[in-house]
Formats: sequence, structure tokens, C-alpha cells
Amino acid sequence: MFQSLNPKRKRSNRTGRTMPNTQSETRFTQQVSDQLKAIVGSEFVCTSSEDLDRYSRCTIPWQKRCAAVVFPGSGEEVSRVIKLAGEHGLTIWPFSTGKNWGYGASLATEDGAIVLILERMNRVLEVNEELAYVVIEPGVSYQQLNAYLRETGSRLWADCTDGPPEGSVIGNALERGIGETPYGDHFGNLCGLEVVLPTGELVQIGTSSKSQRTWHTHKWGLGPYIEGLFSQSNLGVVTQAGLWLMPEPEEYNSYVFEIRNEADVPAVMDAYRKLALLGVAVSKLHMINDFVTITVLTQRLHEDVPSKGRLSAADLDGLRHKYRISPWSCGGGLYGTREQVKVQRKLLRRELGPYGRLIFLTDGRLSLLDKLVRLVKKNDWMLPFLHGLGKTSLPVLELAPHAHRILKGIPTEYFVRHAYYRHGASRPDSDVDPAADRCGLIWFAPILPVIGAEIVRYLADSRKTFEEYDFDFYVAMLMMNPRSVVCLMAIIYDKESPDEVERAKGLYARLVQDMQAVNLQQYRAGLAGWDSVYRGAPELKSLNGRIKKALDPKGVIAPGRYDVGSAMPASGVEPTDPPGL
Repeated sequence: MFQSLNPKRKRSNRTGRTMPNTQSETRFTQQVSDQLKAIVGSEFVCTSSEDLDRYSRCTIPWQKRCAAVVFPGSGEEVSRVIKLAGEHGLTIWPFSTGKNWGYGASLATEDGAIVLILERMNRVLEVNEELAYVVIEPGVSYQQLNAYLRETGSRLWADCTDGPPEGSVIGNALERGIGETPYGDHFGNLCGLEVVLPTGELVQIGTSSKSQRTWHTHKWGLGPYIEGLFSQSNLGVVTQAGLWLMPEPEEYNSYVFEIRNEADVPAVMDAYRKLALLGVAVSKLHMINDFVTITVLTQRLHEDVPSKGRLSAADLDGLRHKYRISPWSCGGGLYGTREQVKVQRKLLRRELGPYGRLIFLTDGRLSLLDKLVRLVKKNDWMLPFLHGLGKTSLPVLELAPHAHRILKGIPTEYFVRHAYYRHGASRPDSDVDPAADRCGLIWFAPILPVIGAEIVRYLADSRKTFEEYDFDFYVAMLMMNPRSVVCLMAIIYDKESPDEVERAKGLYARLVQDMQAVNLQQYRAGLAGWDSVYRGAPELKSLNGRIKKALDPKGVIAPGRYDVGSAMPASGVEPTDPPGL
């Protein structure tokens, strides 16, 4: 049995049941298993019930069971596995590290698929200090890349997300994920791909020759631009990529902005749009509501609140008072020369100051804050003094260093704790794995124009929908660029409650329906949203299908992913149902 490169604490299989696997019984034969083992090595092919359960699990309430999990170690092995699958009429579902919790992790849309996990392909192939880029394989995680740069004395920063540190850098970029720094447009900073096509061919994308000196510096290449075909798609498996990095700035500050009055949220969003268009707000702004902060600071089981249903207004107000948090807060980073950061701070104060409290944090202040937190934790009598001095709570102070460091591209699993808010057991202090621990989490990620009044109206309607389904309203607004903002919503539910599972499914379907009714779309979608991606664009669906058929006539790679080359049943699936489930 394959052992992870990063051993984890043991977790029991809490389901107590084994799921059926109809397709694998008919197509995945011992012969196929033996051939896969000959390609990648017997220790890198998993077919035991325990392993199949593990890799057929996510935080979402839709699930399919794979036939095997394969861990190739090179692009050549990926090519041979894909060719083999085509010969036997099997489908391959490739994932970089399988940590895409809340969207689908390493799930296929059908039973019996071969799941391809690329975490063994974790080499850093090149770091170019002068041109500020790196070339990596898909198994390289945020944690690994950050550590590699620090250990080798590099003066470059890698962006990261506030998700799992062991998430794949390339995998998130191909999903068009959003990070924290000015380099937070992850797909926008990919440049030069190596891809295995569904036929098994290995192709360099973005260059007329692999030896081209600008393969990883000139994103558009020459001729038709086709890197985008391999983002949010199923047209190939990316086996290496170039990634632009951020030169370490002379000066860096993080900041937190607490909005005094919820009625000012539209004005604050408009102010951020203005600052972003001027090039002042260059980090990927995060604006979060109070419930987001609460899910990071605590769990429902540790608070004096009802054990079922959503928080009442009084419950929410009580938790805000206990932890001394605002209804809305924002965070970001300032980067540049000392003079540039000084000007940015001045402009932020001018534009945001009228609406709340703005706090800046430097590396030096972070060191003092760490000392203060340790001192207060050793001396409980200091808590009242702390509350009066800083108008904050100890848990919030403990959170601040994590936010400061993540804006420098230093990953942390601290913020993944939100997935455990409704979980029935205390969350772990480390080795956070909400899928293995059977937490319930679904991400819904609509993207809107940055017009404050329109955003607030949409959020007000969404809040009512959450309340209708008896769930707490979680929203984090992530500015994708000066013109677009992602209103990232989380449906956090108890996976051990059949009632909550069904309500969570219903809420997701309703949110998708309401979003499309006002002509909006998600910036990325999880497994349950793929069947509705092209509901209003049949011509585009047809075009994508023709490209899929040309590149993958046998439907080998992830058929139906993002509704491209869909293999959905012709009947029995309602428009709001997840594909093939």
C-alpha cells in the first residue's frame, strides 16, 4: 500500500460501510491492475477497500467510489497510464494532491474511475532569481515551495492560499485559484506548460521548442494561445509548469480594517475599487463577515449556543462581543519601497479611515505581538488589561500572525479550521484534514462586478436563502482584480446529520439557481456545479465538446469535468443535481 510522502496521524473509517463499485467490477480487472503496477511500481497502486474509501471522500455530500488510485512519478509514467486506460475503456481522473476540499478533492463523477494523484511528482526543477520564476511539477505544495525558497536563500516569494499548505501550487493555479499577494492570480502567473494529452502524447505548450529561452517568461508564446485549454478542463494532464514569483520587497506591512457600521460596506467596496484601479491596493483583498471569523476562532460545540440550526441574532451578537470582532473586517498587504508603503498607508487611511479602524502590522510589531500573546497566556490576570488596551481578544491576537505571514506567501493550515465549526468533535491542533475527519463543507463561489450597492443587494438575498435552509451565512469577498470580486460562500454542515446533508444539497442547488437568474456565474465550480455551467450557453458547450472530441475521442480523461465531454446519464438527473450522481 502506498504510504504518503508526509505521514499523517491515523484516522478510523467512521463510515462503517463500503460503497458499491459497479463499473470497476466489470472494467478494472486484475490484468489492468498488474499492468499499472508494472508502469509505476506495485507500491504506488492502491486497490484496497481502505485506500479506495480514503480517496473517494470529500467534505461535499456527493460521493463516488474509484476503482484504483495510482501515483505516477514522472510525465512518462502519466503518459503510459493514460494510454493503458484508453486501451481498456477506463477513465482517468487526475489530481495534483487531492486537497481541493469543498469542491471535490479527488472525486470522479462516476464509479470505477482510476484516480491519478500526482504528489510524487514534486520536484523543483529550476529557480531563476534574475527573472523571478520557478519551474515545478504538480506535486509541489505551497509548503514545499516556500520551504525550498527559504532554505536555498532565494530572495523570491511564492504566493499561497489560506487553504491547506499541502495543496498543489499548479493544481490551484489550473483551477484559477486566488492567493494573497500581488501575485494572487495564480493562473495568470503560470507561464509555459508541459502537458500529457489524452492520447498519451507529451507536448510543450507556449513555445515552439522546449529550449526556447522565453518559454517561462513570455506567457502568450507564438501562434494560438492554448494554455487556457488546460485550465478548469479535462483536455490533458499538466506535468510541469513555469510560475512567476514575487521579488522580496524592501518593505512589507499587513493591515486589518474593522468596519464600524455595516451600512458602510458598499462605500468601503467602492473605495477599494478606486484604490485597486490606482494600483494602491495590490494584494488580493479579503473582506469577511463576522461568522467567518467565528468559524476560525471557535466551534459550535464549545459555545453556549444551540446545537442545531443557525445562530440567532442574539447568539451572533454575543459571540461578537465575546471575541471583540466587528460585523465586517478586511485584510491585505502593502509591498514596495519604504517610500511606496508609506504613501500606500496614507492613501488607505484617507479612503478607509472614515468607515472604521485601520491597524498596520510590521514584522517587528509581529515579534512584539507574539511575545505579548505568550505573556498573557501564562498570566490570566492580564486578560482584562489586554481587552481594555487593544479592544480585542486573545484568540484574535493569536490569529493575527497567521494572517500577516500568509500575506508574505507563508502557508498555514490555521484557517482550514473553519471546516470543523459544526463538527461533533474538537478539531485537531495540527494535521488538519476535514475530509478524513468527515467535516461538511461546500464552497459556492459567485463572481460579481465591484459595485458596492450591487454586491450588498446580492449578499442580502443570499443571506435570506441561507436562513431559509437554516444555515449560518458565511461569506468572504476576495477581490480577483480591480473590477471583479468573488463572494465566496461556505455551506458548513454536520455530515453525520442526514437532515443537514439534505438541506445543504438543497441550499447549494438554490444558490446556483438564484445566481444564474441574475446573470452571474461562479469563478470556479465544484463537482456539484458542473452540470449547470453552460445552462445558458449551449453554443459554448457544443464548442467545448467538439474540442474534447478532437483531443480525447475515447473520453479517457475526466469526462464531464466542468461539463466538458459530459458522460451524464440521459435521464433521471434533474438540472440541479450534481453530474452523474
